[in-house]
Amino acid sequence: MKLFEKTRAIVFQSLRYGDSSLIVKTFTEEYGLQSYLVKGAFHRNAKLRPAFFQPMTLIDIVASSHHGDLGYLKEVSLAYSYKTVRYEMNKTAIIIYMSELLSKSIMEVETNKPLFEYIYKSLLWLDLVNDYYVDFPIVFSIELSRYLGFYPNIVDYKENYFFDLQEACFRHSIPNHSYYLDAEQSRRFYDLCSQRKDESAHLSFNNGVRRKLLESVIDYYKLHISGFKEIYSSEVLKTVLG
Repeated sequence: MKLFEKTRAIVFQSLRYGDSSLIVKTFTEEYGLQSYLVKGAFHRNAKLRPAFFQPMTLIDIVASSHHGDLGYLKEVSLAYSYKTVRYEMNKTAIIIYMSELLSKSIMEVETNKPLFEYIYKSLLWLDLVNDYYVDFPIVFSIELSRYLGFYPNIVDYKENYFFDLQEACFRHSIPNHSYYLDAEQSRRFYDLCSQRKDESAHLSFNNGVRRKLLESVIDYYKLHISGFKEIYSSEVLKTVLG
């Protein structure tokens, strides 16, 4: 058994532990969801500084092999240094939203390289794009559901159909429950599901439509992930991107 493992990682969250340490939740390329104890991170001469562990930071790590709740980080280096997301308010709001969404929706410890690659490339895209990314959060969220196993079935969409959030499909009549979108909202939802993140500039949703779609996508997650909790950062996101 190897004592240490090397992998790329995405920081989801970090929490202060005691006076000077951190518990860092990451999603790694090789080992899936992993949490690490970073001792003495707030000491003046700490090798592993808190700056490495801001939400959605892309890092390379050498970590201890472990089978319990927490591992230990031997080495950490930046895999990519953001150019814009730490300095532009709108992008910072998106990053905070992504961190909360991912932390509350990804529970698997197992390796999932396609999911890792999707998140990683999405973060690079967001950092490098200069404009027309206002609809990126909802495009990212709905595309993420594909990797989590509950992407909507959109093949049966027709004009004036209703999207059933509970059954993840379009219906020609109103479902016998309250978890659905009306015909106009369903059309917008279909437009959303038909786009890639690099085509989000073509969506041109107004602020009201964007807010409603974000709320609908979060409701969709609540229905399809057991124990999924409220996304508090979405309110800030709707305000900032408005």
